[in-house]
Amino acid sequence: MQISNVILLTLQILLVCSDHNLPSKSVKIDPNTVFVLFGTRHGNRNPGQYLPENPRTWGFEGFNELTSVGKRQSYGLGTELRKFIGNLTSNNYNASQVSYYSSSANRCQMTLQTVLAGLHPPETWGDWNTAVLDHWSPVPYSINDQLLRMYSVSECTQSNVVWKPIDNDQLPHLKQLLTEKRQLLNYFQANTGWNMSNLGNAADLADNLIEINLYNATLPAWITKPTINYTPQQIESEIMSFAEVHQIACADYAPCRNLMAGYWLTDILSKLHKASNNSDQKVAGYASHTEITLSVMKLLGITKDELTTSAGFVVELRKLPYPSIRLLNHDPNPIDSHVIYPATLVDALEARKDSNGFINLTVFENYVKPAEDYSNWKKACGIAAPTSSASSSFLKTAVLNATILSYVMGRR
Repeated sequence: MQISNVILLTLQILLVCSDHNLPSKSVKIDPNTVFVLFGTRHGNRNPGQYLPENPRTWGFEGFNELTSVGKRQSYGLGTELRKFIGNLTSNNYNASQVSYYSSSANRCQMTLQTVLAGLHPPETWGDWNTAVLDHWSPVPYSINDQLLRMYSVSECTQSNVVWKPIDNDQLPHLKQLLTEKRQLLNYFQANTGWNMSNLGNAADLADNLIEINLYNATLPAWITKPTINYTPQQIESEIMSFAEVHQIACADYAPCRNLMAGYWLTDILSKLHKASNNSDQKVAGYASHTEITLSVMKLLGITKDELTTSAGFVVELRKLPYPSIRLLNHDPNPIDSHVIYPATLVDALEARKDSNGFINLTVFENYVKPAEDYSNWKKACGIAAPTSSASSSFLKTAVLNATILSYVMGRR
C-alpha cells in the first residue's frame, strides 16, 4: 500500500492545524510595518535510524540530514516571505537591514540557506553569475546554539536536568503512553528490533514512515499486512501519533520549554524594541528545531501543539498609529508552496488584538516577558560566575606575567 507524498504531508499539516484548515493564500503585510521577524523549524529530514529490513531508495544524505523535500519546503518559505515583505528590504542582501541565525545542525543551516535563496534572489548590482546562478547569491548568517540549540551547548548542564524526565519517559503523559500503547509498542519492537520501552524509538519509526511514503518506497509487510488486530491504516496512524513525541513534550514541560527558548525570546523582544526605536533593521530570521521553535512560539503566546517541518512563526511590527505587533503562523502547503496566516493566541492576548490583529507592543512585552531573566543564558544553564577569589588569582597571575615579560624585554 502506498500513500502519495501530497496526501501524507497534507495529513501532517492537518495534525498540526487540527483546529482549522490552512488558508489558500497568505495575509498581506500591513502598510505601516517597519520590521518582520521569522522563525522556522528545519525542513524535512531523514530519521535518526533506518528500518533494517527496508531496502532503501532514500536517505542517502545521512541520518538527520535535510532531504530534497526539506529543501523544497524551505525554498517555498523563502519565496513566500519575499512576497510578504515586498519592498521592506531589497532582494539583494543588505547587511545593515537584515540578520539571520541558525543552530549548528546541518539541517538547520541548510534550511536557512535555502530559505534565503528564495528570500534574496539577486538583481541588478547583486547579480554576479547570471549564466549559471541567475537567482542565487550567498547570504551570511550566524550560528548561535545558545539561541537555537541550547541542548547541544556542552556547558549547559541544566539542559540534562530538564531533559532527563523526557528522555526517560517519566513525565506523566509519557508514562501513560507507554502503558496504554504497550501492545502496539511490543509489536513495533518485535518487527524493528528497536527497544520500544523508550518512545524516542517509536518517533524514529514515524520518521521512517514519512520518508518511505514520500519517496514511494515499499512499506514493510508487518505494516501492510498486520498480524495484530489493526488495519494497515490504523497501524500507520498509530505510528504517526509518536512523531516528535519527546520534542513536543519539551515544549509542553515548562522547565524544558523555558530553558530551550527563554534566551531566544529575550533576543526577539530586544529586536522588536530596537526596531520600534528607529533601528535600520528590517528583517531578522532564525532556523531551529521542533522543541526550540515550538517552545518559543508558546512563550510568545501562540497556541500551537505540533509543528511540521519548515513551519514556524512570523512577527510583524508597525510603529503607526502606535508601536504594535502581529503574530502569524507559517506552514508548508504541502511542499513547494507556503502560507502565512494569523496565529491563534492565548486568551489574554487574543482579547487585546485590534481589528487588524495587532497588539500594543507594551502590552505584548508585559505579557510575554519571562519571570526569570534568560538574557544571562549562563546563569539559566547553571554555570557559576567566577568567584572573587578566582578573579583575584587571575589578576595576580596576569600582573606577574606582565612583570616577567617587561623584565625579559628590558634585558634584550
